[in-house]
Amino acid sequence: MSIKSLVNQIQAYNPDAEVELLERCYRFAQEAHEGQQRKSGEPYFTHCVKTAEILAELRLDTHTICAGLMHDVLEDTGITRQEMQVRFGANIANLVEGVTKIGKYKLSVASPTPDIKSTVEHRVHRKRQAETYRKLLLATAEDMRVILIKLADRLHNMETLGFLPSEKCQRVAKETLEIYAPIAHRLGLWRIMGRLEDLAFKHLYPIEYRKIADLLNQKLTEREAYCEKMVKQIREEFEKRNVFADVHGRTKHIYSIYQKIQQKGTPFSKIRDLIGLRILVKTEADCYIALGALHGKWNYHPDRLRDWIGQPKKNGYQSLHTTILDDGRPVEIQIRTYQMHKIAEDGIAAHWSYKEGLPTSQQGRSIFASYKQILEDIQETQDSPHHFVESMKLELFQDEVYVFSPKGDLFKLPAGATAIDFAYKIHTDVGHTCVGAEVNGAVAPIRRVLQNGDQVNIRTQPNGRPSRSWLSYVKTATARGKINHWFREKDRAGALELGKQLLTAELRGSYLNARDYLNSPKLHDVAKQLKLKNLEELFVRIGNGDESATQVVNLLKPEVPKSETEFPEDTHRRRKPESPPAVQLENDIDLGMIRIMKCCNPIPGDQVVGYLTRGRGVSVHRAGCIRILDEPERLLTVNWSEKSSSENGNHPPSVYPVKILVECNDRPGMLGEITTAIAQYKVNIRSGKFEPSAVHHDAEASDNLTIDVTGAEQLDAVMQAIRGLKGVQRVTRES
Repeated sequence: MSIKSLVNQIQAYNPDAEVELLERCYRFAQEAHEGQQRKSGEPYFTHCVKTAEILAELRLDTHTICAGLMHDVLEDTGITRQEMQVRFGANIANLVEGVTKIGKYKLSVASPTPDIKSTVEHRVHRKRQAETYRKLLLATAEDMRVILIKLADRLHNMETLGFLPSEKCQRVAKETLEIYAPIAHRLGLWRIMGRLEDLAFKHLYPIEYRKIADLLNQKLTEREAYCEKMVKQIREEFEKRNVFADVHGRTKHIYSIYQKIQQKGTPFSKIRDLIGLRILVKTEADCYIALGALHGKWNYHPDRLRDWIGQPKKNGYQSLHTTILDDGRPVEIQIRTYQMHKIAEDGIAAHWSYKEGLPTSQQGRSIFASYKQILEDIQETQDSPHHFVESMKLELFQDEVYVFSPKGDLFKLPAGATAIDFAYKIHTDVGHTCVGAEVNGAVAPIRRVLQNGDQVNIRTQPNGRPSRSWLSYVKTATARGKINHWFREKDRAGALELGKQLLTAELRGSYLNARDYLNSPKLHDVAKQLKLKNLEELFVRIGNGDESATQVVNLLKPEVPKSETEFPEDTHRRRKPESPPAVQLENDIDLGMIRIMKCCNPIPGDQVVGYLTRGRGVSVHRAGCIRILDEPERLLTVNWSEKSSSENGNHPPSVYPVKILVECNDRPGMLGEITTAIAQYKVNIRSGKFEPSAVHHDAEASDNLTIDVTGAEQLDAVMQAIRGLKGVQRVTRES
């Protein structure tokens, strides 16, 4: 497109467009990209013009279109931001810089490599990417035009994606489907969303795409004929009732058909509502008149009737939806005004002032504010950058339900939201102290999924507190984030101490002096390498199981190779030599050396027996040890001495390493909960290995731990605490 054609396109809706500025930006971008080519072989500048065309289709302001023309100048040429600002002003330079920053983020789809150092680097890289993306998304909320330019840029890139290498195609398509299409949906940019989804689907699932496209083409003539028949019948019915409307057919886009097949499990041949009809009228009242005319002529599905005019969606979308039955065949129909149609197609851009570059209507400002609020809510409650990105994807692409408080206040929630989501929507404290709910006057569990029109009353108690089980059924990122935040704050102190213990044990297992490393510059450097604020955060993340003590030591001393989930086995007891020995024979009989045997590893408090060896004194075993069952005549009565578990002078009590096996579910946070349960008894974890369970089928994972305890009483208390955790099947002591 020439500059003249672009100017004509813009002046068609904005006669006062700054033509001289547009021409300067056009020439500047053309010169900056001189000699550059795209993978398709076209001059690179064609992409810049196509981006500007898409923005002009959205009827955006001159500065936004100028930024669209130059959106790749800072990234791909030697031009600086300062130079751009001097030439074209701070407004345009800020927009181009914002798009440039977003363009630097790439959503990684690579799988972690088994190499230790590479795995650590991969996790750090992913975390850095997510953190960058979080900041950039929040930045787009400051000027919505940045994301509009990026969506236009992405749309044209998707239209020419086939010229890129396969791996890059997959990455860009995945990023488009998971990030950019949901943002377009959230902003009400229906046309752009549909095109992005279909193009991404084509590259991610080419076989499924081609299958649906071929089937659509095979039935094209049949569908067109049926659509014309229905349009004619509806127009005739409207004429009888003096309803003035435009009636058109519309074909659903391919990805939406694929979603319906996946969600309902319906084969393509059985899907009968591949077409839909759209009815456009002048006024809101005409929408309801047209709806009444349809329902007067045809039967309809009551459960598929939706009034998005009375209750607009968060993105500003308004329409009446109904599904009529024509000889049993469902026909989906949308009814809206011409203005509603413009908003439905172009979303927030339909509210944009092409003169001022700002949303002009209250509805446009509400959409903008709603988008910002979602990002800010997620930012407030999600500590992890990765969780922020995942929550954003979930929040931006949800249908909605409308529920009422007992006072009649209206609340919007994502479809599938529960009573506990509603409680957190009201206030954080209401959510934390929620103990039950009443839905439509009847007592209901807090996991109750809410429906449109429900009246919900939350019951609270001052001593109420969140439960981790809530995380399995809450729907909103806000509720999930606040629940997780509550537990993180509660567990932080324990996790901090546990993290120090785990790192200390790992350092000792690598023959490193813990005192030399726990507050060393090297450890501070590792924390910075992992993008953590300070050592306290590092210890907390180790204690919660979010970082591995092994990996931290590997970074401190990379020449010592270890697997990510395996700790070194320290076979030396930390028991100080004692005299007299920890056990003694009955009546203080002296039969020489008394040895504690490792085959069954007895500790103070265990029932023990002595075994008279040939020339090596007495060996002490746990009662029932298989090594001593064959010769009962050699067994002697022995007892633990009082000093075995008490302080000896100024020295602390002796501790004894004991191996335990925890069989449990393999879920996020499980290891952290186990180690936290151990830490509350001030018990040191000497070593451990967390891996898939090979013992019982009902357990997904097993945690082999060696812990230092003062005796059987403390060991029993620790094992009982672990057994009380959700998801733990068995806890056994290993001999």
